[in-house]
Amino acid sequence: MTTPTDDRFYTELLKLLLHVAWSDDELDPNEARALLSAAQRWKLPVPELQRLERCLELGEPLPAPNLGLLRQHPDEVLSTVRTLIESDANVHLSEEEMLAQIRELLGLPPA
Repeated sequence: MTTPTDDRFYTELLKLLLHVAWSDDELDPNEARALLSAAQRWKLPVPELQRLERCLELGEPLPAPNLGLLRQHPDEVLSTVRTLIESDANVHLSEEEMLAQIRELLGLPPA
């Protein structure tokens, strides 16, 4: 499997990550930093990066991600989601449940 390089994929992945980060009804500062760091590392377009920053500052959710696009690289999606979940060193039950839902939405068998 090749690593995706498409801005659209990473934009959709970032949308998903923001939903995951908020799944426990709070956004840990470590999670926020991890999201911003990922956006910069993936070289997302400036408008998308600014949109993310607004969502993080104001607590506004991003639109639902395009799962069809994310299904093209399910292993990378799951790996990235796990990294975010573990970034605050406190994995909540809601985050584990979200990970299970993501596996299902990506068409993967339960872990």
